[in-house]
Amino acid sequence: MIKTVIFSMVLPVLAGGGLIALCWLLPPLRKWRWLSSACFGLALAVGVFASFVAENGVPPFPPAERAQWVGLAAVLAAIFAILGPMTGSSERIRKWPATELVAFLAGAIVAGLPLIAELAGGEAKSMFSGTGPADQIAMGLAVAFGFLALDKVVDARPGVTLPLAFFITFAALAPIADAASWITLTFLAAVSAGVSFVAALAARFGGGPSIGRGGLLAATVLLVIFPVAGYRQTYGEFPWWVWGLVAGAPLVLLPLENPWIAKLPPWAGLTLRLLCVAALAGVAVVVATQSGAGGDEINDYGGFN
Repeated sequence: MIKTVIFSMVLPVLAGGGLIALCWLLPPLRKWRWLSSACFGLALAVGVFASFVAENGVPPFPPAERAQWVGLAAVLAAIFAILGPMTGSSERIRKWPATELVAFLAGAIVAGLPLIAELAGGEAKSMFSGTGPADQIAMGLAVAFGFLALDKVVDARPGVTLPLAFFITFAALAPIADAASWITLTFLAAVSAGVSFVAALAARFGGGPSIGRGGLLAATVLLVIFPVAGYRQTYGEFPWWVWGLVAGAPLVLLPLENPWIAKLPPWAGLTLRLLCVAALAGVAVVVATQSGAGGDEINDYGGFN
């Protein structure tokens, strides 16, 4: 068990966290704005992919098993982490809607993943058990609108706010996945939380950089795919909205961007924002853990088809 934790969680966190520490703490790399905006997303992708590979091996494309999509989500996150910064900063005046186009392109790719896999030579089947075209479209819309909604917070709250908000969210997702008896998803969520926490430390001592649009888009993709996979591929004895509540917890930051909250001291505003995120995520964790898990027959990666 110790060896599994080291290879599936500790080393992936060090890999992803090390990447973001280099990008945000080394002056030559920190001055490269594109890399600074992409590195949080790339760090999440590196950590998640390394954790999945350590647990289950390299996922093929098209995937042979539905549960392999959670590993391939890391590849998708890396692609979007690179694509996101190309839209620039939300403070920059744009003559064409680059951000919106990237958002809906990302949403369209997520929605069309089963079709893309089929065109690449895979079997014609849904992404996860029980998902259909409507579910895929909903996932795509969640990626697009989630990204556009939180884009308003990215430049307004550089520094530790968003990394800590994602740390809380992914950290809450881990015990929910454990309650649903999917150890691989538990490790992936825990690694994402660890990388986010390292990012918060790097932001604190690196001059308060922003996670950028690349980091936001990568995190949004993971926060959409992980809960859908957890809900569809497990038999956890708790309602579907538990997964949705924890994934949507960072959206509570939006109404907190108002003049009244802005008048608070910086430490108080940060504390209030994180407490609101933690409150929503905490409710989801309590409901999931008190409801118990499903049967022991669905307790590892090999149990899914």
